Amino acid sequence: MIKIRLLFIACFISQYLSAQGEKERAKNAVVFIQDIYEGEGLKGVPRGTVKALRILNYEFAYIQSPSNNNAQGIQSGWDIKRSLGEVPVEADGSALFNVPANTPVSFQPLDAEGRAIQLMRSWTTGMPGEVISCTGCHEDQNQIPMPKRSIASGKAPSVLTQPEGGVRPFTFEMEVQPVLDRACVACHNGKGTISDFTGGRLDEATKYGKSYLNLHPYVFRQGPEAEMEVLNPYEYHASVSPLIQMLKRGHHNVQLTDKEWRTLYNWIDFNAPYHSTFTAVDYKGIDQIKRRMELSDKYGGNSSIDWQAEIVAYADYLKKQPKIVPVKPVEPVEKAVKAIKLKGWPSSTDVVKRILAKEKELKKSIDLGNGIKMNFVRIPAGQFVMGKNGSSDYSPACVAKIEKGFWMGEIEVSNEQIRAILPKHNSRFIQQQWKDHVGPGYVANSPTQPAIRMTWIEAMDFCKKLSDKSGLKCTLPTETQWEWACRAGASTDFWYGDLNTDFSSFENMADKQLNKLAVSGVDPQPQSENWFWYKYYTYHPKDNTVDDGSMLTVQGAKYKPNAFGLYDMHGNVSEWTRSDYLPYPLGKTKPVTNDLKMVRGGSWIDPPKSSTSYFRKSFLPWQSVHNVGFRVIIEE
Repeated sequence: MIKIRLLFIACFISQYLSAQGEKERAKNAVVFIQDIYEGEGLKGVPRGTVKALRILNYEFAYIQSPSNNNAQGIQSGWDIKRSLGEVPVEADGSALFNVPANTPVSFQPLDAEGRAIQLMRSWTTGMPGEVISCTGCHEDQNQIPMPKRSIASGKAPSVLTQPEGGVRPFTFEMEVQPVLDRACVACHNGKGTISDFTGGRLDEATKYGKSYLNLHPYVFRQGPEAEMEVLNPYEYHASVSPLIQMLKRGHHNVQLTDKEWRTLYNWIDFNAPYHSTFTAVDYKGIDQIKRRMELSDKYGGNSSIDWQAEIVAYADYLKKQPKIVPVKPVEPVEKAVKAIKLKGWPSSTDVVKRILAKEKELKKSIDLGNGIKMNFVRIPAGQFVMGKNGSSDYSPACVAKIEKGFWMGEIEVSNEQIRAILPKHNSRFIQQQWKDHVGPGYVANSPTQPAIRMTWIEAMDFCKKLSDKSGLKCTLPTETQWEWACRAGASTDFWYGDLNTDFSSFENMADKQLNKLAVSGVDPQPQSENWFWYKYYTYHPKDNTVDDGSMLTVQGAKYKPNAFGLYDMHGNVSEWTRSDYLPYPLGKTKPVTNDLKMVRGGSWIDPPKSSTSYFRKSFLPWQSVHNVGFRVIIEE
């Protein structure tokens, strides 16, 4: 097998040598990927999803440079990340391309919108003229390429398509701030109570820009020391960040160009850095930056990198571009919508009790084996006002009718329940901030915690297997069924009240408990409120006036149930529904062609405004999400 591998790789070396001259071979290495969909890294990702690879280069710290988990930003990492460019990935998953030799490079597979599907958290370095090959994305180390012809193998190595304005470190002030200057600061200008995104303001304590400090809390990204396991594909996909979700929903009709979208995606995929620079002091009288460049040229085949000059060159490039003029978005003209009056809606708790009293049964249970049960409560038929009038994707409000009653799991499916049917499911961990971890994160995999990180496909597979086992028609709720069950007769933002209601006894949502995520030290523990970094690490959007007693996910039914007897509808974890993402009013608008599936409800890390009865999120059916679980319904 080794001979076959060597022979197989040799054909590409031959192709590479014939395609390029001596000068090119002296400064480049070539990378061959036989099939990027092979391996654990892109498990479950449909073929054809990966369109390109983003190539980045790490520039490491210097002696006595400030180099720690705060060197480049909050939760951003240690090192400078330079954007080298992109190369195509063929339809069969193969790729053949040049990279600079003697340079630590890392790859990120991109979808059609330029968002990283997976994050490579290591790097590789090729010698001049060397061919580096791999079977796929984090394939088993004992796996070797099968000798077969691929599309890329019939072409010369692709040359990196450099970023507009040239190769350079990705710096917030020159990449993201211009997006904010054009699309955001007309409103976010410090004159009101909303976040101020105006540039040119520095936080003297940290030397981060104040607009960066106001924006980064809305980006979900891995920490500088993420899980030790291979990340799930789409785990840190840009679509999971509240910033992108908000903009995609049409935040005040803000319109971004394709370049601006891709810039935000690139920033998120690079772990939301601010600086991407180093302060390199003279060491024993030696200019470290200059000395590194001299040694790279002497011993690394003229592979020196002058990242400082690249930043200056890009700054000069930006000066030559048209002046940025803030654009105030034109709010969409909404049709006059009358408040819907519906007989019998809303319904008080007493009315709901009377309705339920007419049902033959109110409780049902499925035995999953080994003493594990799944309990259901009866949800009656009825009609209600779904959604809420406004400018978001849950508007306009409309009358929705539940023709037939159904049964719904009283809690979200737990780890022990899902493993009774799908024994290999792993909810893994909830990531920990800071550095110097002694474990992979906070436990999310205990038997009674709600199961997370299953795809919509896996949730539906669970329902099918549960149906086969029980002889009942088990499935996911539609989003209409979900909202009806969540409201339990209430027309308010939550089944228990409005956005200002103290939710501490009702739901596990983002509250002051999240401040405990601000940790430090070896085996990080909660920071003192008086410590320097405390205010910078308690950044998660939350209601700081409420204490629900839980920092992370908890066992179901810890809080009070709604009038139907359902627990955790607004918190703990968000929940898959079986519905496609469609515009409102459902059934009366032209369907949207996409693969997105609806997710409803908030989670332990979602603030109240993102956890209401009507709030909508959507993800791809093969996407594993850190705060999304599900609950089962039984239809008759």
